[in-house]
This record gives sequence, structure tokens and C-alpha cells, in this order.
Amino acid sequence: MTTTPRPIAALDAELEKSSVDHPINTHLQLAVALQTTPGFRAFAISTPDDDVVVITRDGLIQILLGSTVWQAIADFQVYLQQASSDSSICLVCTGTHTELAALPEYISNSPDIQLLGLPLHPSALYPIVHNIYNMQTLLRYERNSSLEVQESSQAVKHIMSISRELNGERDIPKLLDLILLKAREITNADAGSIYTVDSPTNRVQDGSIQFHRTQNHSIRQNLSTFSLPVNEKSIVGSACIHAVSINIQDLYQLSEDPEKNPYGARHDKTWDQRIGYQSHSMLTVPMFDISHNIIGVIQLINRKKDREAKLTSPESFTEQVIPFDERDQEMAEIVAQQAGIALENANMHQNIQDLFDGLVTASVTAIEQRDPTTSGHSHRVAALTVGLAEIVNKCDAGPYKASFFNDDQIQEIRYASLLHDFGKLGVRENVLTKAKKLYPSELERLFMRFELIHATLEVDYLRKVIQYLQSPDQFPMGANPYTFEYEKNQKIAELEEHLRFINKANEPTVLEQGGFEKLKDIANLSYRNLRNERHPYLLSEELKALSVSRGSLTREEFAEIQSHVVHTYEFLRKIPWGKKLANVPQIAAKHHEKLDGSGYPHAAQVGEIPTQSRMMTIADIFDALTAKDRPYKKAVPVDRALDIIEMEVKGGKIDSELFRLFCEAKVYEPVLDPNFKSNI
Repeated sequence: MTTTPRPIAALDAELEKSSVDHPINTHLQLAVALQTTPGFRAFAISTPDDDVVVITRDGLIQILLGSTVWQAIADFQVYLQQASSDSSICLVCTGTHTELAALPEYISNSPDIQLLGLPLHPSALYPIVHNIYNMQTLLRYERNSSLEVQESSQAVKHIMSISRELNGERDIPKLLDLILLKAREITNADAGSIYTVDSPTNRVQDGSIQFHRTQNHSIRQNLSTFSLPVNEKSIVGSACIHAVSINIQDLYQLSEDPEKNPYGARHDKTWDQRIGYQSHSMLTVPMFDISHNIIGVIQLINRKKDREAKLTSPESFTEQVIPFDERDQEMAEIVAQQAGIALENANMHQNIQDLFDGLVTASVTAIEQRDPTTSGHSHRVAALTVGLAEIVNKCDAGPYKASFFNDDQIQEIRYASLLHDFGKLGVRENVLTKAKKLYPSELERLFMRFELIHATLEVDYLRKVIQYLQSPDQFPMGANPYTFEYEKNQKIAELEEHLRFINKANEPTVLEQGGFEKLKDIANLSYRNLRNERHPYLLSEELKALSVSRGSLTREEFAEIQSHVVHTYEFLRKIPWGKKLANVPQIAAKHHEKLDGSGYPHAAQVGEIPTQSRMMTIADIFDALTAKDRPYKKAVPVDRALDIIEMEVKGGKIDSELFRLFCEAKVYEPVLDPNFKSNI
């Protein structure tokens, strides 16, 4: 098969902006990476079409097909026919994991077709392509054999299947179990253990070996994790230091003197005696990451003639256990190669997840530091919302029986809940933390004014007394210093009463009946300062703030607080969440919307509010009512809080079925525990 490279404008553009630090997300970026990575100099790379890349080496051909090609059945059939008629061709279908999952089984299981899931880190590309090349080489060799061809072909298929399984698992404990299981299966090993190696430097000796898992087909073992130093006192340590596989035919035939054994190997039979087992043949294989640093070790025990046989008696060990041969070692090393890449990818995925979690936690901390009175609110809302989502997953009746949130969607809900108030960073801090109707500075200014009014009353009194003493005839009959003092005291008492009422009105409670009129009466009063200038008792902005009928915020301030959901959406949508978490901004931004259109900021209707946001609405209201750390209000008892939310339900504002599930499952109980600590 011949191909002719041709210039592609889009490819040239990608070449100019390519970077080894950026993940490969598209087939075009994949083509760029193949042409710019030094490791591919031994391969001939051509691009006969926009979504096709051909890699050739030693007569073996890999054709990388983008999703636009293999999703077009007619185009794909052409390549399938070429691959079926020419054993040197291997088709590699590229695409997202979701796209590749849609491939028909007869295609995805074909030995002539490989799958390459995107996104992919550039450093992982060469090992994957080179491994496919090795498999092609092995497959070509095996196809030229007669009796061995079927067995080898099955082994290659098995390796390919293992590769797909390993690369599809991101959970590290599950991946380690899977690696060990597949290594045992392909070598007929009765038992085995798997270790990881962690070193702070490029020297493996500076690190430690961590035991993680053991598997045994014949007996049950429960071992706790433990650490080993990287040295030659253990076979695993020797495999790490020398970076080679160690194949021991029979541990029971080793010399008592370790110096006489390969790699100084020694075997402590007391452990076998304790568990009623015999470890004879052993194969220890290191796993390497993309940079060829040792990342772990697979240790396999007792290769069996019969895969299903159980080793439960001395005779069974004698009859069944045989050494691991060269082919076993070769297959185990191929699995270890795939496992090393898969484990590094899983570690990278976990590191990215940890980084994301750290950024979210830091963001929540920043929010709560701006408004310490709501400390813990975001974590409690997240716990309540995720808890309700998990209850929805268990529904077997009602409108939500068909609803189910997978792990990615639960994570999406978790992040959206934690960051639902992120937009408060865009609200002025004094508005955000306003505990009373007047800001502290405004109240201080008002107190100083009333002290000044008090002082002017004293000055007026003294002025009158002096005038009376100088010219008593100018005053009406009955006027004297005593009446002047009485009038002064009356006015001071009224002033103090006004101040007491203002202090009371300043609290974020419901303004008492007639309170607004009384505030207006006070505002209509005036005084003269020492320069004889007339000023009102209350400024217009003070009257406006004190006249708020409920709470502490004026209409404008409340609108500013409400704007936090708009800020939340604008902030969160700038974060590249990826496909799995793409709905985080929308879920978070709609937690104040109501089903009847009375919510904010967009007065969204029923069909416009996601279920995740509806759940968060219930969680947010419940925590706002029951929180005990708000200095400006008392916590509402749980029963009363549920009654208040139920009134919202009856008013058509909140989802009735979700609220029913919330109440019946008592989703709120964990967050009410005084020792509640979020694990979200």
C-alpha cells in the first residue's frame, strides 16, 4: 500500500503552535505530535488525508484513522478490506473514549484494529505506537509459524485486550488489582503480589517499595500494606535496582547462602509454613513509566499446568507447579510495559484530580474568608446535595425512578455545590458581611451626631441661663433657670428615646408596626450645629437603610447580593472543566431559581432548571435556616425549617418529589452532627 504525503493548512497551523506540554485532544494534534516527536525518526510518517495518518517501519504499516473516517461506514470499509488482505497493516481508530465505546464489537475485538483514546499526554504517544509496532512484529512472526500460530495469535489478542482494559481504568487500587490479575492469567500463575515504587529523585535507591495487593487462587490471604527499602535484601528490591526481570525456577532449591544465588535471592520458608503454602517458581517483573523509571513491580508465584487447579496439598504443588518459561516472561514483560503506562496515566489523572480538588478547596476558603459568618456553608450544602443525589440514585418509584447520576455527574454536583457562592468574590465585602441595617461606620457617625445634638442642647441651656442672669426681663413670666433645665432634660430624654428606637430599628428583624412613620418623624427633626447651620437628625440614606422592613439590606444591596450567581456563572464558565464536568457553571448558577419563575437571576421556568440545581436549592435553603454560626440570626429548629421549605413547595417554587426524598431519607442528619466534618 502506498501513500503520498500532501500539505494540509490546518496541520501547518497546528505545527506552529504545538507544545509537548499540552495534551493531545484531536486527531490533527495527534498528527502534529507524530511529526514533531524525536522518537518517531525511525518511522516514516505521512498524512494522505485530513483525518488519516500513516506510520511505516520495516514494512509494517499503522493507519491512524480519525473518528470522521471510521464513523463513515463506506470509507471505513475500504480500510478494513485493505487490512484484511494485507497482514502488514494495522488500523488504529482514534477518538474520545465515548466515541470509541460506540464501535461495533466485531471491530473493537479485531486483532488488526487498535483503539487510541483521546485526550492523551504527548509523552505517552511513542510507547503506545512502539508497542503496537512490537505487537505487529510478533503477530507477523507468529503468522509465519504453523502449529504455534493459533496459540500465539490468541496471546496477542489477549495482550491487546489487556492493554485496552488497563488503559480504561483510572481508579488506582482497581488498576493495581487488574494488572496483577491479567499478569497471572497470561502466565497461569497461581498467586502474585504487586508493588509500587516511589522515589523523590531519579535514583530508584532513594525511594521505597510499597506493597499494595496480593492474589492467590488456592488460599485466602489478607495482608496489610507495608513498605520495603529499595535494596538487594529482597527479590523485589533487586529487580528494582538492576531494572531486570528475575525468573527463579524453584525457590526451594536455592542455596542457604544467598551469595550463591542469582541476585542474592533468599526465601523464608517460615511464611509458607504459617499460611500452608509453598512458593516454588517465581517471576518478578519491573514496571516502567514513559521515562523508563521504575514505577512498580509485579511478582508472580507458581506457574501451573492447569489454570483451574488449586494448590492445597504437597502433592498438588509437585504435580502442578512448573517454572515460568521464556514465553511466560516475555508475555509478563509486555503486560508490565502496558501496566506501567496505564499506572502512570492513572497517577497523572489522580494528580490532576488532586490539583482540581485543591483549587476548589482553596476557592471555598477564599469565599468563606470574605464572609466568615457563613463558614462551613459551602461544605454543608455540598454534603446535602450529594447526599440527595445518592438517594435519587436509589429511587425505584416516582418521577425520578429513571434518574441516575454516575460518578462523573456526582463529582459535577459536588464541585457545583462547593462553588455555588463563588460569585460572592465579586460582591463588595461590606455588603456581603453587613450584619445590621447601618454599616458600623454609619452607625458611628450617627452616634457622633446625636452626641453633638446632646451637646448643642447643653449649650442652648447654658446660653439661656446666662441671658436670663444678664436680662431676666426679656424672658416671659415664670421662666427661670429651673424651667430651662427642665426643658433641656425633656429634649435630652426625647433624644435618647430616638436613639434607643434607632438602635432597635437597626437590628435585622421585622420593623415594628408604625416604625417607618416614627423613623420619618425623627428624620424630620433638625438641629443647629455650633456654626448655627441646620441639619436633620437622620440623613436620607440612613432613613432608607433603617426603613428596611426585614433583614439588613436595602433593595440595591440585596440586588448586589443576588448578582453573586451571575458572577458565579461568569467565573466558573472561564474554567476549562472538560466534557465530564461541563455543567458545573450552569448547575451552580441556577440554585436560586424557583420552579414558578420567581427566582433569580433569570426567573427561569421549570424546564430550564436542572435537577441538580433543584436539589441544591433545597440544600441551600435548609442550611441557611438551620446554620448556628450566623451572628445576626438564630438557628431555626429542623422541624420549623422543613415547614418553611414545605410552604415553598406548596407555593410551586420547590420540587415536591425531591423535598419528599430529602425528608424521608433525613439527608440532613449528618450535617447537623456537631462533629460533622466534610469529606466532600
